[in-house]
Amino acid sequence: MLTNNQISYLPYDDYAQSANTLFHFMKKQEYLNSILRRRAIIPRYCVETIDYLSIKNGTRLFNEVAILQKCFCDIPFHKLADSFAVNGVGDVYESLSKDERADLEKNNTHFAYYGEYAVAFSKSWGEKKHLQPVHYLNKDSQYAKDFSALFSRVFLDDDIPEEYSQDIINRLAYIKPLRGIMKRKITRSDSSSATIEIYKNFHDEREWRYVPNVEALTDLNTESIIANPYIIPLADEISKGLEQDRYKKLWLDFSYDDIRYIIVPDILSRIEIINTITDLPNSCFENQDDILMQKNVLISKIPVSYTHLTLPTIA
Repeated sequence: MLTNNQISYLPYDDYAQSANTLFHFMKKQEYLNSILRRRAIIPRYCVETIDYLSIKNGTRLFNEVAILQKCFCDIPFHKLADSFAVNGVGDVYESLSKDERADLEKNNTHFAYYGEYAVAFSKSWGEKKHLQPVHYLNKDSQYAKDFSALFSRVFLDDDIPEEYSQDIINRLAYIKPLRGIMKRKITRSDSSSATIEIYKNFHDEREWRYVPNVEALTDLNTESIIANPYIIPLADEISKGLEQDRYKKLWLDFSYDDIRYIIVPDILSRIEIINTITDLPNSCFENQDDILMQKNVLISKIPVSYTHLTLPTIA
């Protein structure tokens, strides 16, 4: 009988109750172009709300942190365009007209929140690349309360070994509340922009995360989590710096053969991505044999989602 240590990766995806594909979504075509040209997905610092954990350093409450990550989801392909109920909160949402709310309800899809472009890989690829499913916490559970107490103790107890305290801090990179508030930009009926707040079930996102390994972060003097409230506003600027080649050890690389799908919203976008693939220099390809055939195979992986037909007013 095989032990867990003897079991390696199966030659097929064995996911029967969930999708066997991991999708990484983005809002702009230029981001997809960059991913294809670099053959890598570059992590960024994303600000996450952690007030549900009630983590304190003395009397100071930590409400948010910036986590170096890239997010994927394993939502089944056919459900990505499904709309779900809108639980809007706040003054801006309350000011929406009946028609605006109806339009928002109709267009409340995963595409609307995270973008109409995506690149997708097999889950077995994700496992080999050390992606981890997010742990969704019920804020009222004993587990969440114990975690909060343990985390707060890190700030108070100088006797905790550095490797233990760092491990506890790093666990923040892989947790998310079961439910919470998410902000979303919309275009109103008068063509003005607005940001509304929606109470969302995050568990339905079925998120997996890539966080660079500790060794690479240490070598490059980079933090996986920024908790300093004075530095968090600089997260975007710091993230741009990680696009430099000297930070390649932090990037999530892949081969073109690893790609299952390249999702675009319409025919015009498909043509533009085809042009991007056609113009890829030979140096982008690991295998230098029959590069034209490899480009054609990559082009064959581009389905059109036609999200523009269901998302006419989303900014």
